Amino acid sequence: MDSSRQIKLGAIISYIAIVFNIIVGFLYTPWMIKQIGKSDYGLYILVTAFLSYFVMDFGLGQTIARFLSKYKANNEPEKINQMLGLTSKFYLLINGLILITLIVVYFFIENIFIELSPVEIEKFKIVYLIAGGFSLISFPFMPLDGVLIAYERFVLLKLCDIISKVGIVILMIIALLLGYKLYALVAINAAIGILIIGIKFFYLSKKTSIKIDFRYKSKKLLGELVKFSFWVSIIGIAQRLLINIAPFILGIVSGTEQIAIFSIGIIIEGYTWTLAHALNGLFLPKVSQLDTQKNNLHEITNLMIRVGRIQLILMGLLIIGLVVLGQEFVVLWMGSGFSESYYVILLLILPGFVTLTQEIAYTYLFVINELRYRAIIFVGASILSVIISFILAPHYGAMGCAIGIFSGTMLCHVIGMNFIYWKKIKLEIPRFFKECYYSLIGAFVLTLSVGFLLNYFLPAETLIRFSCKVVLLSLFYIISVWFTGLRADEKELFKSVLLKLAAKFKNK
Repeated sequence: MDSSRQIKLGAIISYIAIVFNIIVGFLYTPWMIKQIGKSDYGLYILVTAFLSYFVMDFGLGQTIARFLSKYKANNEPEKINQMLGLTSKFYLLINGLILITLIVVYFFIENIFIELSPVEIEKFKIVYLIAGGFSLISFPFMPLDGVLIAYERFVLLKLCDIISKVGIVILMIIALLLGYKLYALVAINAAIGILIIGIKFFYLSKKTSIKIDFRYKSKKLLGELVKFSFWVSIIGIAQRLLINIAPFILGIVSGTEQIAIFSIGIIIEGYTWTLAHALNGLFLPKVSQLDTQKNNLHEITNLMIRVGRIQLILMGLLIIGLVVLGQEFVVLWMGSGFSESYYVILLLILPGFVTLTQEIAYTYLFVINELRYRAIIFVGASILSVIISFILAPHYGAMGCAIGIFSGTMLCHVIGMNFIYWKKIKLEIPRFFKECYYSLIGAFVLTLSVGFLLNYFLPAETLIRFSCKVVLLSLFYIISVWFTGLRADEKELFKSVLLKLAAKFKNK
C-alpha cells in the first residue's frame, strides 16, 4: 500500500477510533463504575495516574521516528539497525531503573497514600503489582510505534488502537457480568496491551528487513538522541504534572471518591482535546512553507486567524454547551453522586477557549525549533498547579485540584504563552485576538443567554427532554453564528463542505 493511501486510511481509522472511544465512554463508563464501585474506580485511576510518571518514553518515540524516517529516505538500512540497537539498550537501562524505583515505592505505599483505608491499601498493592508488571514488560517496546511511523505503516498502527479499545471493552463487559471486579479491569488492560505489542513486533519482524544490531555503540548518536528529545521530554513530564498528578494528590489528601469525581472531568477534557486536535499536524507543511517566505510572520498570523476562527466556531458550541447544560448532563450520565464533577469539567475546559484556537502558533514553534519556550511555560504551569492543589485539595477535594489546574493554565498557558508568541516569536497576537474573537463574541453571549433561559423554563429530568434542549441550543448557536459572526469566506467554506457531503450522500 502506497504512502498516501496509508495516510488516508490511517486518518479514517483514527476518526473511527475517536468516535468509538467517545461513544464507549458515555455508555460504558457509568455502567462499569456502577459494577465495580466508586471507590474501586478511584483506585484504578490512582494506580494508572501514579504509574504514568514512571513509564513514559521521554520524547524518544518522536525522536526515533524522525531519525528512522531520515535513514529510510536515504536508503541506509544499516543505520536503522544500529539506531534500534542503541535505543533498545537505552530503554532496557531505563527499565532497570524503573524496576528498582517501583520496588522501593511499593514498600512505602501506606506512607504515601495516607487517606486510603487499610482495605483500599491492600487492593491498591495488588493492582499496583499487576499494572506495574505490565508497565515494565511494555516499556522496552515503546520504540515500536516510532518504527511503524517511520515505515509509514499507519493502517496497522491505527488498527491496533481499535483492536485494543474494542477488545478491552468486550472482555471487561464479560468479566463484570461474570462477577469479576477491579482486578479483572487491570488484568484485561494488561493482557490486551501485551497482545498488541506482540502483533506489532510480529508484523515488523515479518514485513520489514529490520535486524537490530545490539553490538553497536555510539556516544555521539546517543547524545544527539537525548539532545533532540530533551525539550519534548520536559513538555511530556510537565503535561503529566499538570492534570495527571491530580489523582495522586487526591490519593494523598482526600481519598478515592474524590479521585472518581475528578476522573469524570479528565474524561470530558480528554474528549474536548481530542476533537480539537483531530487535524493536528496537517498544517505543519504549510507553516514550514510560509516560514521561508518574505513577511512570513504576517502570513503565519493570517493563517493562525483563519484556522483559529474555524476552531473557535466548532469548539465554541461544545464549550458553551458544557457551561449551560453540563450539570444536567453529568447527573443524567453518571448520577447525582457525581454532580460536583460539573465544576471540575468547567475549570478544566474553559482555558481551551483560547489555547485550542492557537494550534498554528504551536506548530510554528516546531518549525523554528523554539520548543524550549513551551517547555518552560509548561513547567511553570505544573509547579503552580501542584502548589495550589496541595493547598486546596485537603479542604475542597477534586474542586481544589481543578482550581489549581485552572490557575496554572490561565496564568502560564493563556497569558504566558501569548506573551511569548507576541514578544519573543513576534506573531501579531493583539490582531489575532481582535480578528478571531471580536465578531463571534455577540453570538456566544446570545447563545449563553438563551441556554440559561432554557434551563430556567425547561429543566431536563429525562434524557429525551435533555436531548431536545441540546438540539434547540445547537440550532440557535448555528443561526446566531451564521448571521452575526461568520465572514463571507467562512460561509462559502461551510457551504462547500455541506454541498460535498450532500453530493456524496446523493451518489450513494
